[in-house]
Amino acid sequence: MRQQDDLSLSRSARWALVGLGVVGLAVVYLFQQAGFLAGWIDKANQPYFSFSVNRALRLFLNDFFMLLLLAGWFQSRSVLRLAFAIQLIDFFILLPVYLLVKLNVEGDIEISSPLLSQFHRLIVNPTLMILLIPAVYFQRFIKKE
Repeated sequence: MRQQDDLSLSRSARWALVGLGVVGLAVVYLFQQAGFLAGWIDKANQPYFSFSVNRALRLFLNDFFMLLLLAGWFQSRSVLRLAFAIQLIDFFILLPVYLLVKLNVEGDIEISSPLLSQFHRLIVNPTLMILLIPAVYFQRFIKKE
């Protein structure tokens, strides 16, 4: 069973995926305020659309780079399937709920109330995917016993 679940990556490929994931996450973090659509969308006329697309793109990029990191780290198809399912839930359920509440309560301002700020961190930042790492280790630890 373990062989079918294993991605069988070489050591250098594993490190390359982990490195690309970490570098990608750092780049997304460093450029989060830049606005991915700055030159393409008139923010003055479509502020909510620009805000929403920027958050969705950040979520997608963060989760994509976390998938690369998890692929290199764990080399497990089952972990990647779980991470991808979390990404889909995050993108298609949690993000729309966040945008609905954020834009209706506070508008497109960058600074959020304390409650929405924590929700923002959970959704847009790769927090859910990062929590998957200790969960996988815990599951493997329990299986060994």
